[in-house]
Amino acid sequence: MNEDWEDESLKIDILASALHMDKSESKELVESLATRLQAILPDSTTVERAGWMLSSDRPVKKLVVRFDDVHLGLAKDKSRVTATIMKIVRGVVLKTSEVSLDDWIKTLATELSKASATNAGMKKALSDFVN
Repeated sequence: MNEDWEDESLKIDILASALHMDKSESKELVESLATRLQAILPDSTTVERAGWMLSSDRPVKKLVVRFDDVHLGLAKDKSRVTATIMKIVRGVVLKTSEVSLDDWIKTLATELSKASATNAGMKKALSDFVN
């Protein structure tokens, strides 16, 4: 096996573990992910909140993180969280797949790792995110 691939795989696993962050409920995880992703990817993260605009309690209803060739979405309702991965080609969504939350987090970790390989600012932000 290629040592670079193993190192990259390990980085993705560590990042995926950090994304899980010991949250017992997926709804808490969505809130935490929304906050963290808006901090490190403000231009690529869209968060739609439920509730009245002036209410102190405005939970995340929908979260979308956009990368060049994939968009990752989480939608939360009262009873469950739905995770989707959208395949993008030239700005057009070709396929949308519903996946498990674990698979969604692994895909997010992979995409964040790819983005950090080409962007020094992203690399620092991810380092802060994991630590």
